[in-house]
Amino acid sequence: MNPYDKKKIADMFEASENTCTTAEKGKILEDMACYLFETVPGIQIAERNVMNIYDTEEIDVAIWNNQDVEGLKFLSCLILIECKNWSCPVSSIEVNWFANKVENRGLDFGILIAANGITKGKNEIKRAQSVLLEYLRKRIRIIVIEKEDILALNNSNDMVELIKKKICKLVVNA
Repeated sequence: MNPYDKKKIADMFEASENTCTTAEKGKILEDMACYLFETVPGIQIAERNVMNIYDTEEIDVAIWNNQDVEGLKFLSCLILIECKNWSCPVSSIEVNWFANKVENRGLDFGILIAANGITKGKNEIKRAQSVLLEYLRKRIRIIVIEKEDILALNNSNDMVELIKKKICKLVVNA
């Protein structure tokens, strides 16, 4: 169990709120994702900000999972992370776009870090949930981690438990 520097996390969120460009906001959240996952046993940052060969899809963060017993042993060796540090919630279109990236690479799991979550509007939340369910039927699990989730983390074990909880909720609640 590796402790997180909660002040560092809070400072990163504050810095992202005070920056002007979406590119800077995105980079800060990507830096935070790397910080949070590098402390999980068995995790290494494999790639960042890589475009596919067709120059049509960018991967924000790819992590290599050595499946350490103290870490994410229950997940695949390669995990994609999409970071959306928007001032508003992410739409179902973006959820679908990320899930499609995961599917296009033959993977079965991805993490969407959306600082303000996914849209909460009555119809839009149903659309986003529908997208997640559609990919779940294809055996592709996409979980969403929000700012509140991150701020509640104390250590790498909390991250592992959060991921387990999110996967369980996704599968059980469908």
